[in-house]
Amino acid sequence: MFLIYELKGHTKTIIEFIVLRIFGFLASKLPIGFVMVLGDTIGYMCSSIFQLRRPEVEKHLALAFPDRSFEWRERVSLESYRHFGREGLVFLRCSGAAKYGFQKDVEISGLEVLGESLRKGSGVMLISGHLGNWEVGAISLAAKGIPIDVVMQDQRNPLVDSYLAKLRSDAGVGVIHTSQGAYSVLESLRNGRVVAWLGDQNPVGNSTMLDFLGVPSRVAKESAILTLRAGATYFFASSLVVPGVPKKYKVELKKIAIPRRQSRTKITEQLTEESTRLLEAAIRSNPDQYLWHHRRWKNGVEWLRKEGYSC
Repeated sequence: MFLIYELKGHTKTIIEFIVLRIFGFLASKLPIGFVMVLGDTIGYMCSSIFQLRRPEVEKHLALAFPDRSFEWRERVSLESYRHFGREGLVFLRCSGAAKYGFQKDVEISGLEVLGESLRKGSGVMLISGHLGNWEVGAISLAAKGIPIDVVMQDQRNPLVDSYLAKLRSDAGVGVIHTSQGAYSVLESLRNGRVVAWLGDQNPVGNSTMLDFLGVPSRVAKESAILTLRAGATYFFASSLVVPGVPKKYKVELKKIAIPRRQSRTKITEQLTEESTRLLEAAIRSNPDQYLWHHRRWKNGVEWLRKEGYSC
């Protein structure tokens, strides 16, 4: 019986990997217009036919936008699925970014300030979230010659994990797996590199309670703690799709001042709160580009659990 269970698990691993490689092949070979149509179709099917994580998306939108109409939330939900269908395929073709003339489609603001921090020998902690296309943001910086590593959560499927890590490294982006621990992040920062960190994950370690999208939420403090330990600078980044044809992106980098003459605990709290506020503002301005599918509040506070929102 155990052998049958293991066989099923192994088969699922192989199938997931093969499907991902097929999409990767199509994304790299088809013209971008066809890729966008394919991504739209994938997003629509995931939303309306397979309804993958549809209950979670609906709950999260209701929590973040309780005053909006049901019809508005339905439109945002569907467009979010379509958005990530398209942007997922864009990422799969990003390892050939230079070949596809990728850099000309990305506008970066704040690059000079980031470069100044690096020239001073300071590493940079770059906080972002599951908004727009964060992979494009990291790859566009690497294409500009910025030494950058991304903190990548270990995937359950080891084949998928290796494939995604290779896509990033082929595009010039270093990878730090979460399983490598804090030392690898500190080492990267102390070596004068940029570390990109998605700060809207459901935290399992050091955290503080903040309102995030109107919901009392646990917000991870590790990025701020490691920034102070490494003597690095702290930036917020967003990487958004600009509506229109041809496809364009806008990457915005904003330096967050590190307070002085305060306790390290207080500084950590302030940095975490400021980056959370910036991310929240960007999400509210672009709700259809946010990943409502991930289980941000799966370990919800007590009142969320009572309302059935522990998702």
